[in-house]
Amino acid sequence: MSEILCEWLNEEVKLSRSVVPGSFSEEFSTGYLLGELLHKYGLQDDFNQFSQSRVANAKLNNFSRLEPTLHLLGVQFNENVAQDIMTGQHGAATKLLYELYIALEKKRKEKLTGVAMEAMRPAATAKLKSIESVLYRERLKTLTPRQADLQLQQISDHFEIKSKAVEDKIARIHIAEQQKVQKLQEEQKAQDIEKHRIGRRRQNEIMARIQAAIIQIPKPPPSHTMKAIEAKQLLKKKREAEDTYKNIKKFEKSLKLQETTREITTQTATELLGIYSDDDYIRKIQKRLEEDTFAREQREKRRRKMLMAQLIAHEAEEEAYREEQLIYRLMRQSQQERRIAVQLMHVRHEKEVLRQNRIFREKQYEERRLKEFQEALDREAALAKQEKIDYEEQIIKERECHEKIAIERAQARYKKHYSVCWEVMNQIIDLSTKVGEYRLLTNNRIPLKLMLDWKEFFFNGKPMYEQASIQPLPNEPNPEQLVELNKLNLLDEKDYGEYKSMTGEWCPTEENSENKPPLNNNILGHVLRRLMEIFYPPKPKSSPPLFPPFPIKGCILGKLFSGKTTCAKFIEKVCNIQVLSVDTLVQEAIQAFLKNEMKSEHNVIPQEAEMTVVNVLSILVLLCALPQLSVRAQLGAASQKLLKKGKSIPDELLIDILLEAINQTPPEKGWIVDGFPMTINQAKLFEKAYTGIDPETKDENSGKLSLVTDPRAPNKPPVTSPAFDVSVLLDISDTAVLKRLANLKYAEILEEKINLARDQVISSFLDTWPKLEKWFSVHQSTLVKVNAETEESLVCETVKEIIMEEIAKNQNRSKFSCSYFLQFKGSAQEISPGKKLLPVTRQDLLPPIPVSPLPIDPGSDEWIYVDEPLPKEIPDFLVPYWEMVEHAYMNTIKTILRCLRDEQHSVIYYLADIRKKFQDYLKHPDLKQEFVSQWQSDYNSIADDLREDEETKAELHQRVTDLRDLLWDICDNRREEAEQERTDIMNDGWLPDRRGIAMNHFFSLMQVEVDRFQDTKRLLHDYYRAMEGKIPTEDIQDFTRIPLDYSQIMNLESSYRIPLVSWKLPSPEINITKSKSKGTLQKSAKDENSENGVATFGKDENLITDTWQTAVTAVSNMVTAEIQSKEMEEEKERQQLELKEDLKSSQTLSGKAAGKDAKDTKKFSPKSATKKKEVATKSRLELIKEKALAFVEDLTMKAEEAYKDMEKWLGSRFLAEMSSVEKLIEVARHHIESSSKIQYEITLEETDFFISSDVKVIPDPVLSPHVPHIETSGSGTLTISQLNTLHKQFLQVAPKVNDADFLKDFREKQFYIKKDLEHQRTKRNRQFPKIWLTKYSWLKYDDERGIMFCAPCRKHNVDLGENIHNFCSGTDDFKLEFINTHQSSEAHAWATCMEAASTASPDTASAEQMLKSMNSITLGRVENIFRTCHAIAKSGRPFTDLDWMCKLDDMKGVDIGSVFRNDKSARKFIHFIAEVERRALKEKLEKCKFFSVLSDGVTDSILKAAAVVYVRFASEGKVHCQIVGVQPVHKTDASTIKNAIEHTLQINLQVSLASQDWSRKLVGFGSDGTDVTVGENSGVAKLLREIQPCVQSVHCFAHRLKLVYKGALKNIQLYNILSNVLRNIYYFYHNSPLNKNNLKATYEAIKLRPAIPSRVGGSQWLPRLQTALQILLKGYPAIVLHLNSRASNRQKVKGLLHLLLRMEIVKFSHFLLDVISVLNILSRVTLDHNSSIADIFATVQSTLETLHMYQTRPGPKERLMETVQHFHGYQLVGNGNISAIRTKVLTNLVKRLRDCFCDASQDVLRATTIGSFKLWPHKMKQEFGEEEVSVLTKHYEVILEAASVKIGEVETEWSMLKLELYNRFQNIQTLTWDSVNSDYSKKYPNILALVDLILTLPASSAETERGFSQMKLTMMHLHSKLRSESVTDLMVIQMNSPDIKKFDPHKAIHLWNVTWQRNRRLQGGDMMTNERPDYSSEFDLESLCGSE
Repeated sequence: MSEILCEWLNEEVKLSRSVVPGSFSEEFSTGYLLGELLHKYGLQDDFNQFSQSRVANAKLNNFSRLEPTLHLLGVQFNENVAQDIMTGQHGAATKLLYELYIALEKKRKEKLTGVAMEAMRPAATAKLKSIESVLYRERLKTLTPRQADLQLQQISDHFEIKSKAVEDKIARIHIAEQQKVQKLQEEQKAQDIEKHRIGRRRQNEIMARIQAAIIQIPKPPPSHTMKAIEAKQLLKKKREAEDTYKNIKKFEKSLKLQETTREITTQTATELLGIYSDDDYIRKIQKRLEEDTFAREQREKRRRKMLMAQLIAHEAEEEAYREEQLIYRLMRQSQQERRIAVQLMHVRHEKEVLRQNRIFREKQYEERRLKEFQEALDREAALAKQEKIDYEEQIIKERECHEKIAIERAQARYKKHYSVCWEVMNQIIDLSTKVGEYRLLTNNRIPLKLMLDWKEFFFNGKPMYEQASIQPLPNEPNPEQLVELNKLNLLDEKDYGEYKSMTGEWCPTEENSENKPPLNNNILGHVLRRLMEIFYPPKPKSSPPLFPPFPIKGCILGKLFSGKTTCAKFIEKVCNIQVLSVDTLVQEAIQAFLKNEMKSEHNVIPQEAEMTVVNVLSILVLLCALPQLSVRAQLGAASQKLLKKGKSIPDELLIDILLEAINQTPPEKGWIVDGFPMTINQAKLFEKAYTGIDPETKDENSGKLSLVTDPRAPNKPPVTSPAFDVSVLLDISDTAVLKRLANLKYAEILEEKINLARDQVISSFLDTWPKLEKWFSVHQSTLVKVNAETEESLVCETVKEIIMEEIAKNQNRSKFSCSYFLQFKGSAQEISPGKKLLPVTRQDLLPPIPVSPLPIDPGSDEWIYVDEPLPKEIPDFLVPYWEMVEHAYMNTIKTILRCLRDEQHSVIYYLADIRKKFQDYLKHPDLKQEFVSQWQSDYNSIADDLREDEETKAELHQRVTDLRDLLWDICDNRREEAEQERTDIMNDGWLPDRRGIAMNHFFSLMQVEVDRFQDTKRLLHDYYRAMEGKIPTEDIQDFTRIPLDYSQIMNLESSYRIPLVSWKLPSPEINITKSKSKGTLQKSAKDENSENGVATFGKDENLITDTWQTAVTAVSNMVTAEIQSKEMEEEKERQQLELKEDLKSSQTLSGKAAGKDAKDTKKFSPKSATKKKEVATKSRLELIKEKALAFVEDLTMKAEEAYKDMEKWLGSRFLAEMSSVEKLIEVARHHIESSSKIQYEITLEETDFFISSDVKVIPDPVLSPHVPHIETSGSGTLTISQLNTLHKQFLQVAPKVNDADFLKDFREKQFYIKKDLEHQRTKRNRQFPKIWLTKYSWLKYDDERGIMFCAPCRKHNVDLGENIHNFCSGTDDFKLEFINTHQSSEAHAWATCMEAASTASPDTASAEQMLKSMNSITLGRVENIFRTCHAIAKSGRPFTDLDWMCKLDDMKGVDIGSVFRNDKSARKFIHFIAEVERRALKEKLEKCKFFSVLSDGVTDSILKAAAVVYVRFASEGKVHCQIVGVQPVHKTDASTIKNAIEHTLQINLQVSLASQDWSRKLVGFGSDGTDVTVGENSGVAKLLREIQPCVQSVHCFAHRLKLVYKGALKNIQLYNILSNVLRNIYYFYHNSPLNKNNLKATYEAIKLRPAIPSRVGGSQWLPRLQTALQILLKGYPAIVLHLNSRASNRQKVKGLLHLLLRMEIVKFSHFLLDVISVLNILSRVTLDHNSSIADIFATVQSTLETLHMYQTRPGPKERLMETVQHFHGYQLVGNGNISAIRTKVLTNLVKRLRDCFCDASQDVLRATTIGSFKLWPHKMKQEFGEEEVSVLTKHYEVILEAASVKIGEVETEWSMLKLELYNRFQNIQTLTWDSVNSDYSKKYPNILALVDLILTLPASSAETERGFSQMKLTMMHLHSKLRSESVTDLMVIQMNSPDIKKFDPHKAIHLWNVTWQRNRRLQGGDMMTNERPDYSSEFDLESLCGSE
């Protein structure tokens, strides 16, 4: 298969990478190739987002995108499959590729695209798949480790391996050193011992010599002659010569050996000459010669060395000889000299001993020192190791803390993102619904203004719908009301902004856009700004601190271990920049204080600068306490004081220390701060302290003026440069930080003094950095990020480049500023090139003193901006006045615009309301149907014979014409009423009122603009008069006011008044009187209304224009009046000035007067400002007029459109009604012409005309009762009844003989019977007394046929089957005794009851009526028959047993009656008994919340193939499993079985799985696990999941256990032998009664309880096998003894005996019995229908633990045979070693049990384990079951919601219920769920409902197996007569009904009667659908078959 897949992928698909069979796991582990494969087939559109990386995030992305596509193809794919493929599990990728190959080939053959497949999938399935996809991605994320975690794990593993290697190396070195030291000690000890031994030996020798010398004094030797001495010397030389000769001989021997070796070598070389070339040979010869030369030299050297050694030895001998001679000579001295010599030798020896002892002691001291040093080293190593371990633990804690913080942050980000998305989605939904609502209200014409308002709400996050009413607004509004107020304010601000800026809705039209005036009055803005500055004087700004211009000012920020200090040191070294570290500066300050650093000249700071640099309060305190210390020392003192108290240094003090260090920095160097600031507060404080500007302060005067601005206002001061020129962030990930932290050595950490105990290595930075990032990047724009995860050198170079670039920018900037400064100073002074520049002082940096400008000429353009002094009172009055004007203007405009918005909403709602009401009015009912019904009744009442008459038809046609006129009159009246309604709506005055209100709002806007103009004019008037030095005068002219009352229009004499429209225009007087010509009247009214509308709109337009004209005129008049008053005032002043000039005065006074007059001639006029304001006001009034006209026109157009729609609806309605009347008349005339009645009701509803076929107005004719034709017997001819009776008698008496004999006997008996009948007929009474008819009301007589019969019996077909006197068909034997007998018979009683029930009214229950009519005797008989039928069905007896059982009851004296005694009655009654059980089952299913379906198939000779269906459900903790029915199937495929299941549920219980009510209850499906039922692609379970996706399919656990057992012991030979032995023993005794009796006798002989060997196999295979083994082992002595007695002459017995005596068989039997006992317990649990999946899992767990225990120690039975060689006294043969077999068996069992019950690994089935108390922990655990409950609620969410379970409360109830159970009960594992339900069902209903769902899941289909067994027993006797319906009835009674003693037949009797009555009423009609069929046809068919 792998080769096929490779060929497909490489050749057909042509993937980007070729694959080989062995590389599937690796190549497809990333999911990239899978995405490419699907992309090539056109199914993966997002393939460009796939990644080829092998990191975890890439894999997670790829497999998340693959999941929807694979599910679309139908490939089984979940998170477990994805994890197996990602982890490279063997075979996972191959399996998925094979499934893909099949699915893609199928898609290619069907030629389906991905879009087509997606479209063909049902919507419900697609939605479910989308939910499953989300769950899949979440679960896959939890299963897949993150890449960061993997890298962290790799780092951790790397360091663990490294630390282990270092530890091993240290241990090996330590051991080697110890061994080396020990070896040296041993060698030294051995040397010392050897030296000591040699010394002792020499000492002993010397002592011996001394003693010898003392005791024995040798005699002096004789004097030698010269000859003797020469002879001795000669002898010595000879001896030496001989020794030399011997050495030479020895040397020569060695030379011979070398020569022999050389010859051999030469010979070998000669032999190899043929192999090597000549050159090689010569080279080797040369080499050999060189070696010989070297060898000779070495031999010569050795010879010389040997000779030298001999010479040295000879000299030594000579020296010894001389010593001996010396001693000898000394010994010849005197005795005293010898003693002195001995003493000297002794002293010498003692000295030597002392020296040796001293040396030994020194060595001991040295060893001790070395040992102590080594111990110290070991202690240091141990401490270092422990410190390293502590350091690693600290790193692990830091990593865990970081992970925890990262998780919390990720959760917080997710929650924030989720909440934002949730709010946005709600806003979108609300906006969509709002748009939809208003589309309905406005007829799909939503105003643009509303859309813009909703858009404003949407962008500001405000709710679309009204949250609460704010009318009236309480004193303390709630949050919802506050939201509504915010919405109103938001719209007010928006509308006011548009109105103020004349944009949006208030934008002028295109015609007037060119003449749009300026929005600002510059002169007014200048005046107001000056007044504001006088009234609100600005606060004096403090002078900024002075710092020299540094080349660079920066800071380096970043996380811990990001490399800040390293980069800072590199920059300091390379760029010559001062690096400032706050920690170092604090330490230096403290050291300066400790060293009492005093002030010096160079560090004395001026008082002003000092106050700006250092915190004022702290410096004052320190100056008082330490007046002589330097600033740094004073700051250090404050820091030390705080640190001693355990407090942290405040940010202000840190910044003071830093600024002090900056002051001490040389200006040419520049500075960079390392790791500061760390918080946003430090950054702001440093900015304020360094630049002198507080970033949080705002301009107090900003926002004071909102209506006008001053363009000449001085610009804001230029933004000063920030404190830092550049801020460098070393960006590094958390993982890299932890990695660097882990790589640091402990010594480095101690050196850097890093406190690893704090848990804020990363988190503190992450908390503070977002605000700092915003500060440096947004506010100061100085942030530069550098990737710090690269190499150290690269990071340092990058930072260096950034610093150097910033330095270059600063230099260019300083050059530019210097050039600008020089240009500015050039006019004042020039600097000579030779002159030395003085240092810049503060006075030089201050701004220059402003020079007063030249005076402005009066009348110029700048004259209007002249600022002359003002009296103090003027600003104090004018500024509050203007603020009041602005406030009133803004609030009034907002209020009016809000009213216009409300008016727009009210118009929309009103128009929509009148449309809806008018449509409802048109649909009001009328009286047309009554007239039509009356006419139809009259028409049908005419006699049939008159319908053909022409006069009658003419009369009918005239009636139809009258009906038509009447209906037309009704239609005309309705049309006139509707038109009148429309006229009333049009004349209700709403439109004039709305127009008047809208115009009043726009007139109010005009009033506001006029008021603003008047207030502005007055302010300018007072301002300019005050500058002239005059007192402001009151305005004589009154303010123009616009009255809102119509009555005030005429009062226009005293002031300018602008008339407004009244609230309601006077409506034209229309006096409408009703007349016959209403149509003409309404038409005139309509024309009049339209004319009135046009006229009214014209009046409104004229009124708006007049009002606007009046307002414009008023503004112009006010400007003209102001100018005239100013001119008059100037004329008066000119006249006064001329009078003053005529006066005489002195020169001085005249000069002064001239100066004063010159000053007085300065006149200031507000003319320019007033003109500009006039133009702006007029333009705004023009705009308001345009908008008012547009608003009124739009309102009128909308109203007229609504009125036109009403007219249109009215006309179409009238035409439709007239058309329906015409259709009715046409139908009526057709029936008149056809002379037929109108059977069905004619309906005329509103505009529709139809004939209702469901309602008949003419009853059907009553048919006469059909009397069956009764034949009378003629002479020699038998009737049908007589022939049937004859046929029955023949069947009863017919013998079992051949056909010829039977035919002969039949003819003879027929002849005799015929003669008897003729004889009896001749004897009958031929006269019928008529008096009997009055005496017996039920008796009837047929005169034509001459028979009498019983009317009720014939009517209800009650036939007892009498032979002759049959009152149902009739009899001609008129005898009174026959009549009395029939009257008292059972048949007549039943016929009477049926007649009473049939004549009862339909309201009363016919069954109750029939039961009431029964007497107690009849009812008792029916009960007895029903009980008998129930007993027949319960015991599985055939239906024909009813006959003999009734006869038996008759013999016992039980009154059973004479009817319903045949098999057909038994079948019918059994059916109704079963139907009662089925209805009870349906009631239980309707009450329960969940149910599961169990199904299994059976193949039988009777039913061929059938499916048995069970249902399982749990109610209040109790489990029920009951049969539904048996359904034959013609084909054993999944679809047929699924249809059979649905059909069985539908027919028997009326339960339709297709309906939503029942499908939402279906939770599980149990089966035997075949491919047809649980197949992944096309199984029954998959088909059921299409109905309900939450269905959980469960393979029968009992069936699994059987498969496990068979698979584990399949290949065990010893088991097969034992099975054959048990089987042969069973058949040996079962087939031979003699052997069985002999065995019993043997048991009795040895005094044992008899136990016959039992059978193995069958459905109860496990208990049978256990029983067989127990009998074998218990009865072993009796069986062996009996077999031994029979083994003499039978070979088979000998074989059995031989096997039974083998040790292996006996031991294996004991072992197998132990195993079977364990498995039997599991089997009993699986076969119990009350067991849940959780109970089975608990039992499986204990079974596995027991089998594991048996692997290590034998079981209880096996322990009996451990060391025993005998068994029950019999010697066993063989070794008995079964350890290998038992190990194999147990291993196979454990493995297969785990594999077979692999469903426990699935989430849902594993989660059901909480349903078993056996699996609950002994003690309370809070987390127990929480995950399982979550899994179950997610999987069954749809089903639980349908069952009214509150999913949100399930987990809470689980925790509380668990806590209560543990607190209340000691042994939790003995509880049952029914007892828990009885106590807590009302308290915790939701979690107990979930428990019922768990218990509902089917664990085993063993119940279906039992049903099959029972069905086979039932069908053994009547298999040829039973059908599937009858089998179902019998199975239901046998499996579901109560016991015979507890059976109550009343419900079945009641149902029988009800059904009979319904069938009687439905005779002649069709049967109802979904009902079980009537069995009468079946019975008749069977009787017919029996007759044949």
